[in-house]
Amino acid sequence: MMRGMKCYGSTVIGEKGQVVIPAEVRKQFGIKTGDKFLVLAGHRGFGIMLLRADAMAKMVKNMFGDDLQGLLGAELEEIPETKAKRTPSKKSRSKRGH
Repeated sequence: MMRGMKCYGSTVIGEKGQVVIPAEVRKQFGIKTGDKFLVLAGHRGFGIMLLRADAMAKMVKNMFGDDLQGLLGAELEEIPETKAKRTPSKKSRSKRGH
């Protein structure tokens, strides 16, 4: 086993794709219902990693400060919701004279 790692047992993916995190882990790390996690995976498919979303946000803030949007500029601007492009039906085309 890798240094610093501990095995807490095993878990099973349920029919809905849900994973049960063992109670000991939830207790040790203070994980509660509704907590958000990022799910990361390596390119070789050896496994996945869960990172607390709030911890990742703090880490990014510590690295880049409060002005992350200023650092990245327009890339972080809110993207307006786009409507799916639809091909007009025959009925709607005939109404427009096409």
